[in-house]
Amino acid sequence: MKRLVLFDIDGTILNGGKLWRECFEAAFTEIFPEDEICHVAFSGKTDRQICREMLPSWVSQHESELKIEQVLSGYLNRTRDAIADGRTAEVSLLPGVRELIEELTIQKQIRLGLLTGNVREGARIKLAAVQLDSFFASGVGAFGDDHWDRYRLPEIAVRRVQQEYGESYSGKQVVIIGDTVHDVNCGKSINVRSIAVGTGRAEHLQEILEARPDFFFPTLSEKNTVLNAILQRL
Repeated sequence: MKRLVLFDIDGTILNGGKLWRECFEAAFTEIFPEDEICHVAFSGKTDRQICREMLPSWVSQHESELKIEQVLSGYLNRTRDAIADGRTAEVSLLPGVRELIEELTIQKQIRLGLLTGNVREGARIKLAAVQLDSFFASGVGAFGDDHWDRYRLPEIAVRRVQQEYGESYSGKQVVIIGDTVHDVNCGKSINVRSIAVGTGRAEHLQEILEARPDFFFPTLSEKNTVLNAILQRL
């Protein structure tokens, strides 16, 4: 009954979208002061993919990686500064999340981790803003700096936990919990267990349901029901 449980962050664990976008776009403007910001959707994408989509067309392929690193560095600095300046009130922990995570950490058959488009340091900053960083300090999972394509992250997460802990997980033993269609679809190639939650953007709800996750919950408030969905045999 062992499980590798991987949480998305934004829209699943917490909401702080306006603050994160502000920091991201300010970092972009610093690197490209003469260029108009290309407003792209952030939901379900890795930080590196967002950067790729925002890059001005004149940036060459040779230059693109350097520019992406510069934008991400500026974004992380601004995010740290925003939290240090007391803007944690703009970041909200979503219903039931803390209670569920606390319960999962005491379940001996569960390995807890993240599967997120955030780069690793960005994930740490966001989780620290809601005092949940200690639950994910092991670094289990996969992040936006592992690959720009979110659909590559589940395999990376499974491989990492095997390499670092000697634990093998496959199929429905791997659980991805997230709020977008990309969280549902990214693990289908390795047949993971998908648990979708309706705490992200309301306009994405129908799309999520059409992707047919293994389970859907409006929120993660019903701790025991969600735990049963994680542990039951499929």
